[in-house]
Amino acid sequence: VPAPAMSALAGQWALPLREAGSVELQTRVTRIEPDPLNTQKWQLHTKGVQDSQHVYSAFDAVVLAVPAAHARELLQDSEQCPALATQLAEVRVAPCWTLMLAFPQAVQPAHLGPQWNAARSTHHRIAWLARESSKPGRGAIERWTVQASDAWSHEHLEDDAPRVQAKLQKAFAEITGIRTEPAHAEVYLWRDAQTLKPLGKTHVWDARARLGLCGDYLIGHRVEDAFVSGLELALSMA
Repeated sequence: VPAPAMSALAGQWALPLREAGSVELQTRVTRIEPDPLNTQKWQLHTKGVQDSQHVYSAFDAVVLAVPAAHARELLQDSEQCPALATQLAEVRVAPCWTLMLAFPQAVQPAHLGPQWNAARSTHHRIAWLARESSKPGRGAIERWTVQASDAWSHEHLEDDAPRVQAKLQKAFAEITGIRTEPAHAEVYLWRDAQTLKPLGKTHVWDARARLGLCGDYLIGHRVEDAFVSGLELALSMA
């Protein structure tokens, strides 16, 4: 478990690139194509803050480490690797509504509710919940992450956030017995959260085109699957 937050691991790995000025944040790649000055390399069209547009050139390879639907859309819009885009259409991914709660009235070692820190749930609304404050390096204030089930998230995909939050908080109270009003509560919809039908291979690497794919959706849905996929792709590219 990364500390002090789940993003810390990727942030640490990216630190040398950020320090070298080689990372562009808040930027979306809208098109990839062969570099017109050297067709053995790649050129990227991007859109950034306030719709600013830029073209970056002379890349040796392109790796798409994004959800399957986004990778497929980019390949189709760029008119690149049509066979690969067709394969990606077979991947099925479910959404997940996630509820985050904070209870500052409970500070470790004291806590509210159950003795356990994480559990799978058979409640029709909730599939998983975890006491975030029990993880290494976290703050002392009691915090929970609650993930809705695939079916419920899909059924309520277009519901407004306050309605989803109210329903998930009610289910959370029913499961944990914690009926105290949280000081902070918010929900977030992960549209590409749970892989239902993976691509069935650890990674994709087209050595001729110098283009690769990696991500959890290739073999599963967990962060460990994403790690394995990225590692296998890196080894293929080396």
